[in-house]
Amino acid sequence: MRPDLVVATLLWDSNQNSKSFSQAYDESWAEKLYRGFARNLTIPFEFVCFTDRERDFEEPITQRLMTNRTPGYGDCIEPYRLNRPMILVGLDTIVTGNCDALAEYCFTAERIAVPLDPYRPTRVCNGVALVPAGHAHVYERWRGQNDMEWIRRQNPDVLDTLFPGQVLSYKCHVKPNGLGGARIVYFHGKEKPHEIEEGWVDQHWR
Repeated sequence: MRPDLVVATLLWDSNQNSKSFSQAYDESWAEKLYRGFARNLTIPFEFVCFTDRERDFEEPITQRLMTNRTPGYGDCIEPYRLNRPMILVGLDTIVTGNCDALAEYCFTAERIAVPLDPYRPTRVCNGVALVPAGHAHVYERWRGQNDMEWIRRQNPDVLDTLFPGQVLSYKCHVKPNGLGGARIVYFHGKEKPHEIEEGWVDQHWR
């Protein structure tokens, strides 16, 4: 019997490493993210939140204390240490459609899959990562490098090719062109879900 899928994210209190656009996060963001996946996955999954301290969640969220208790964005590499089939997303992510096919990739593929950088589509970014089991080395060999640059060095596959139109940037894809057939919408930089008054956000981010 294959292991349950992991859906992983990270939550830490804002600190000197945090930029202004990511200082609004609290437990409610993790719970909305959990509920988004619960509505859109038909296969069993464990939701794991890497955090800087113990937290009170109403939803069934597994907590893992982060190794670095004053985290920065580079510490988003830490969930790779789980070494399990995993969908890794930021807290500022909205799940908008069925993700079973994305999850199945984590069980059947060999390479990490991430989106193209929406600003520079000749390279990838790590807004969302589909991670097959067996990638603990991504964390074990990491020495504090920029997390996005480190993932680029792992020879990842490209979500835009594997699942066209299913994993989209809000700022570069959804805002100008609409939601379309997106299954996951990721955010980056300024403009976060709580600042956006659009019907699809109210429908899916709750």
